[in-house]
Amino acid sequence: MRLSKMCVPYFRSIDVGSVPTRKPSWRIAFAIAMTAGLAACSANETENIGQIGAVSGYFGGVVADEPRAVRNARDVLSAGGTAADAAVALYATMTVTKPSVAGIGGGGVCVVHDRATKKVEVLDFWPRPGTRTGSDQTATTVPTVPRGLYALSARYGRLQWGSLISAAEQYARLGVPVSRSLVNDIEANRARIEASPALRATFMPDGKMLEVGDRIRAVNLAALLTSLRVKGPGEFYNGALGADIANAVTAAGGTLTAEDMRTYRPQWKTATEVKVGNETLYLAYPPRANSGASVISEGGELADILNRYLADIASGTEAAQANAGRSGFVVVDRAANAVACVTTMNKPFGAGLGADAFGLNLAAGDAAMVSPPLMGPALMVNPFVWEYYYGIAGTGTPAGATKQIATMAEDLIGSGAASGVALNSNGASSVNVIKCLEGTPPHPESCQFLADPAGGGMAGTR
Repeated sequence: MRLSKMCVPYFRSIDVGSVPTRKPSWRIAFAIAMTAGLAACSANETENIGQIGAVSGYFGGVVADEPRAVRNARDVLSAGGTAADAAVALYATMTVTKPSVAGIGGGGVCVVHDRATKKVEVLDFWPRPGTRTGSDQTATTVPTVPRGLYALSARYGRLQWGSLISAAEQYARLGVPVSRSLVNDIEANRARIEASPALRATFMPDGKMLEVGDRIRAVNLAALLTSLRVKGPGEFYNGALGADIANAVTAAGGTLTAEDMRTYRPQWKTATEVKVGNETLYLAYPPRANSGASVISEGGELADILNRYLADIASGTEAAQANAGRSGFVVVDRAANAVACVTTMNKPFGAGLGADAFGLNLAAGDAAMVSPPLMGPALMVNPFVWEYYYGIAGTGTPAGATKQIATMAEDLIGSGAASGVALNSNGASSVNVIKCLEGTPPHPESCQFLADPAGGGMAGTR
């Protein structure tokens, strides 16, 4: 954990020249002063930050598509971590427990609300194609997760970076039971797994598909996570490790160079803002269409932008995104800081190619797969008092984006607002939501943590 200022009782000496009418025992005075000082210390400083249970009472919550990742993120919140800390731990855990949609070799995008700085911004670390050096290469991407997560931790985190990675590292090294959420992805992508030696070795050990409760181990990935925990992402991108990874990917037939690794940087961007009553909805990406049919007829500015997203889906220009491997999660902490993210491997289980010696599978780099999601994550806060009201994140596929639009219309405009929205069946449709429609921190009792059953995950809160 980061060191906080030491709480030391402050004592003021008697003014020069004053003559008290009665002199109490110095021992009694000292004891009273120490007691008062320590009481103030315990009231103003949270003890045991970084240890599970350091926060008593309400500490926020998290919703995501993988249960063990949710538990780890919940533990981070319980230990006094911020929403950003919990998001980093959650994503890191998913690289082991749900690598089908969230690998070290993948990427993502997050909308981040920090109440202390009165700011909402977008962290974009969506994977971009690596440099092609030969005509026969398989298109892969630059792994963006390490620097993306580190940027989130550095700007808005409270706990040490290494402590947020350690659980994922241990899962990879010692093994972890496979969840129903991952098994669903394995079963849905059996043909791709069977066609890739790297994927087959991990998800079909001894020629048999993993089942719920089987243990999955990734020793090489554990070593990579150890390096990230101890050294941070610098060695991964700029050092000998980065050069070795690029060479291994190229040798395996992928597109990645050492220069791709060295020059990659995540981007902090301004969110797209939409007024919703007294609150503001902050979106990761604006819709591509300039206008859309009035499918959602009421709701003013919000309805207009949701209709434009629907027009994007109807255009069919991003039809390839139906096969994207993505997931969404939302985290909020007791101080009303919040993070909503979409993770991606561009295809379920990525390209099926990477640097096996490092346990690294890269996201697919096909041109049709690297574009941003049809609809990214969103947060709604009150920009006057900076209270949190709403967060949503889904898969961003045609099915997921349509479901997210319908959910937002019903939640933020009113019951029946989405009656004209025809749900789509192209792609995964998991959408996770945390809504506190009376605002938090003042009214945490109003919060609802809703994990989509389609994602196989759960909600963790207190």
